[in-house]
Amino acid sequence: MPTTLLVDTNRAAVPLYQALIKKGHDVWVVGKNPEETLAKMAENYCQLDYSDASVLSKFIEERNIDFLVPGCTDLSYTMCAKVGDGKFLGIDTVENTHKINSKDAFKELTRRLSIPVPKLLLQDEAVNYPSVIVKPVDSFSGQGIQVLRYPDAQQLGTAIDAAYKVSKSKTALIEEYISGQLYSYSCFFQAGRVVAGFFVQEDGSANPFTVDTSQVTNDLAESLQLSLESDVCKIAEELGISDGLVHLQFLSDGDKYWVIEMTRRCPGDIYALLIEYATGYEYSDSYIAPFIGEKVKAAPRPEIKRNIIRHTVTSKPGQTFWGLQFERATNVILFVPLVTSGEAAKPNDCIRLGVMFIESHSKEEQLQLYEHLISRSLYQLNFPGGSNES
Repeated sequence: MPTTLLVDTNRAAVPLYQALIKKGHDVWVVGKNPEETLAKMAENYCQLDYSDASVLSKFIEERNIDFLVPGCTDLSYTMCAKVGDGKFLGIDTVENTHKINSKDAFKELTRRLSIPVPKLLLQDEAVNYPSVIVKPVDSFSGQGIQVLRYPDAQQLGTAIDAAYKVSKSKTALIEEYISGQLYSYSCFFQAGRVVAGFFVQEDGSANPFTVDTSQVTNDLAESLQLSLESDVCKIAEELGISDGLVHLQFLSDGDKYWVIEMTRRCPGDIYALLIEYATGYEYSDSYIAPFIGEKVKAAPRPEIKRNIIRHTVTSKPGQTFWGLQFERATNVILFVPLVTSGEAAKPNDCIRLGVMFIESHSKEEQLQLYEHLISRSLYQLNFPGGSNES
């Protein structure tokens, strides 16, 4: 029985853990928070701070780990790259991981390959644009991002300072702001070619820069899909990616697209189950495959078999969570709570309360439910004292 280390204890990594267990692996998970989902659920859990490469390396050596599997965070993948150093299957080099995860390094990579991306601006240039977006180069979940309309130098300075505060490297960038629909393209490579790919519409109901509502779609033009796949293959060839996941986000106005960012780790908020429920494709199995010496499952044109929406329930700033009250009958096939009843958000903060997967009887019903979720009118957050707020 192979001994495998999954470097994550977050709830999003549960499908990866289950996939490894089904394959007969003796699975260890590591993380510093014993209250996280897998820390409680996994048979083999070790409390350690895997951001410390020496601590992680020592654990790997002491446990005679055969396979190393990154989880669903950038930090997890980065640390696996640092300690892997060519000793484990499927994991990129530290250099390639930086080129992918750092917004400015990725921007330079796409520029060299002539892949469409939002234009990078100097601060002096930005004042001449009607709309710009300022963001940290290494943040996540929409932290530190601001859109400025007809900005002046003072506004830009304030936005850059705010971005610095949430950037570990204290670095920010300014881009031309492009209005369009956000999508993700999640594809799997085997022997240097794409063997399965999925397009997902993504939206934010609580924060426009944080995805909380999504659905698999086949509505994008065929020519756009093929062009995007070709650009992903350019990146893979440049970085020497042969096998495994490539996941990116892009904006589209229907005719054109602009690539925003890319990752090689499994997306968070249980993204894997959205694909699995909607198409039947074993996303988790394909994600772990290159790390354990197996082949990715091929599915060139995956069919959408079920009408599934993934939605992360999010509070407003300062709210206290008690429960959910739906405004209409809703077929929730899975709800994963992220907090306990009574949890309170800070005055200037929101909290994610749970992730749910909703199935509709028809495409029309799915579209209606999606709109209700985006407008925050499908359910009310039920609070003590009789106050119901969406």
